[in-house]
Amino acid sequence: MEKNFEPFDWMRIVVGEQPPAYLLEVALKCVLIFLLLMLVMRMLGKRGQSNLSPMQQMLLIALGSAAGDALLYPTVALLYAAIVLFGVTGLTMGLDWLSERSRWVRNRVESHPRLLVRDGVVDHDALRRERTSEHELHAALRVHGARSMSQVQYAILEVSGEISVFLSNREAQGDDLLAPIIAASSGTKPQRPARTVQ
Repeated sequence: MEKNFEPFDWMRIVVGEQPPAYLLEVALKCVLIFLLLMLVMRMLGKRGQSNLSPMQQMLLIALGSAAGDALLYPTVALLYAAIVLFGVTGLTMGLDWLSERSRWVRNRVESHPRLLVRDGVVDHDALRRERTSEHELHAALRVHGARSMSQVQYAILEVSGEISVFLSNREAQGDDLLAPIIAASSGTKPQRPARTVQ
């Protein structure tokens, strides 16, 4: 820590310790980084703007870190940020290209959809492996209009993290997906539904 460091120095906290002209440099860097990121998003195409795969999520984290460092630290040159931005983007695009052409690469890089519910029966092992709680599953089922597990033909955890739900034509046998919510709203103790087995 610096010897002359003063806590609660509002000038240092708000403006920083760089000369005032550095604020203009930050503004210019902001515009240039924005243009670089726009170019990267064009390279990724429309697929990069929809639901993101785990690989694309990692890419966005790396891009945010590289762009933030160039904006915040005066010692990080824009050239360094550009090399990181285009390097990581190129690696991601190369891995996507390889994944499309090689099943071996695809199986090691990409995750796969996982069946969570089949004919109203929850696969608790699949929930544990995917680190998804029953509450999250039940919420997704309710969003898709299910009142009871008996109505759910399939529930699939997609690679994007969303849960796809396919309802059967069966009538709801009870309200086991709604009962805890209704009971909590009315202040009564909910009846615990029978635990399904896989």
